[in-house]
Amino acid sequence: MKTISVKNAKITKEPAYIDALYPLIYKNTNMSRFLDDSRIQNILTFGFYKKMLEDLLEDIGTNSTVLQMGCTFGPQIEKTADKIGRYGTYVLADILKSELDRAKEKLIDKKIDFEIHDVRKPLSRKYDTVLCVMLLHELPEVSRTKVINNALDAVKDGGKAIFIDYNRPSDLNLLRFLLKPFNRLFFPFTESLWKKTIKSYAKKEAYFSWYKKTYAAGMYQKVVAVRHTSEPQKQITKPSFY
Repeated sequence: MKTISVKNAKITKEPAYIDALYPLIYKNTNMSRFLDDSRIQNILTFGFYKKMLEDLLEDIGTNSTVLQMGCTFGPQIEKTADKIGRYGTYVLADILKSELDRAKEKLIDKKIDFEIHDVRKPLSRKYDTVLCVMLLHELPEVSRTKVINNALDAVKDGGKAIFIDYNRPSDLNLLRFLLKPFNRLFFPFTESLWKKTIKSYAKKEAYFSWYKKTYAAGMYQKVVAVRHTSEPQKQITKPSFY
């Protein structure tokens, strides 16, 4: 099996909200192993995990260069590595070394570069595809804005950024009455994704074509932003006669 190292070019400081809000998820080994079970992920997403993963993989090119912002639970990283293949590049960046170590332990035979990086800070390279899967709902507004724009800035011309996360449920989805108190207790930043679109965070919105698909009566969303092969032309305004 291939030995994979975790790259750490700079010392990164963990955001305070991780210890304050998510210690049970990211600081508890038993909980991490529990959440890593694909059956648990399917239950937590009301049976839509498999469909969302299939749709994600369809948007990833074989032998392409891919950056993923943040580790995920379940088989998503493994399936993504398989789709990219041995001649592509797959970089998994996370601020938590413990999360990268967990991923590395179960994916030691996959071709993945593990890098400790705070994705709130700009990336130094460009990629065919940038993935941000179930990360945004954990972030405060300021951090979310930085992550979304860093993801978009790291996309090559003609490439894409893919965001999968929570969305405002349809008014016909009765589960929204359960989700709201649950999220306010455990994921307090989620509800802001109900009020704002991912597209609205983009500072260079016009540089991309945007596509959105929802799942589970609007509970989840997949947003794909495809970068234009040339920057949009600035509109020339003629001086007024008056």
